[in-house]
Amino acid sequence: MHTASFPRPASKARFHTVMLACLGFTIAMTAALVYVVSRPQTPQVQSAEQHAITMCRQRSEDPARTAIYRSTHGQACQEMEKQYRLKFGQAPEAS
Repeated sequence: MHTASFPRPASKARFHTVMLACLGFTIAMTAALVYVVSRPQTPQVQSAEQHAITMCRQRSEDPARTAIYRSTHGQACQEMEKQYRLKFGQAPEAS
């Protein structure tokens, strides 16, 4: 005769605690994402992103790097430029 084994009440409580912690973490991360995305785009933010793109371009054109590195980094720079255009409505300045 086989008896079904049911979880003990203590393991149910632990399971619910872990699930609530996961839910809390998910809510906190979503709130952080909303905060970051909803921040106003100041001239300082635009300038910092322009500088990051310029530095990215310099690294992707560095002849001391391997061809694979330059290619991969160049693709990342293009993605940064695309995001910049979407965010600020204009192309980043040429370096």
